Amino acid sequence: MGHQQALQPEEITPGRHVACTSPLRTWFDLAGILSLDELVVAGDFLLRRRNPLTTQRELDAYLDGKRGYPGYRRAMRALALIRADTDSPKETELRLLLLRHGLPEPDINAPIFDQSGGWIQDPDLSYDNEKVAIQYDGGHHATPAQRRSDIFRDENAKDAGWRVVVLTQWDLTPFAPGMEPSAVTRVRAALRERGWAPADAKNPKPTRAPARPSDTNGR
Repeated sequence: MGHQQALQPEEITPGRHVACTSPLRTWFDLAGILSLDELVVAGDFLLRRRNPLTTQRELDAYLDGKRGYPGYRRAMRALALIRADTDSPKETELRLLLLRHGLPEPDINAPIFDQSGGWIQDPDLSYDNEKVAIQYDGGHHATPAQRRSDIFRDENAKDAGWRVVVLTQWDLTPFAPGMEPSAVTRVRAALRERGWAPADAKNPKPTRAPARPSDTNGR
């Protein structure tokens, strides 16, 4: 069954064969369909590091004009958790998982440098104070060439004093209902190894992190 809604001109984007709703309008419409985590993943995609579809300022302004509309409250809840400069949905999924289990909010794709100022890598997530870097390795990391590159990447980070935690989908999924995902267990252990204690979480980062210029260098 089709639906009809009144759209503003800026909410319509010309396509190759047919006009469609703009990225912002599409994301807002999804607020009534997706779970909160899924909506945050979609929002992070809008503000992704490479070729973002909108800006934080545009997203804020758009939602200011949607007060009282269906889906507004869910969209605002998601907005508080959306962060810019991600590279993949799994980065967002992992970040939300760590936050949900009481760990401090990590930085996203923040560059690591050696003592001479040379760039080493932009870990998916990281904790600068504890020097803990987190990498999520998807399926493409299983190729021999990529594995060699990853090993070189992580060894350089370790040489610079960082603790590197490499995670896969297995770490995000609990082994059994009620069990803590190993991603949470491993990251917590790495943080504690570097001096972090749960009491540190009493002073979390602001709910909305300041925008950071996109890094145009690839890892």
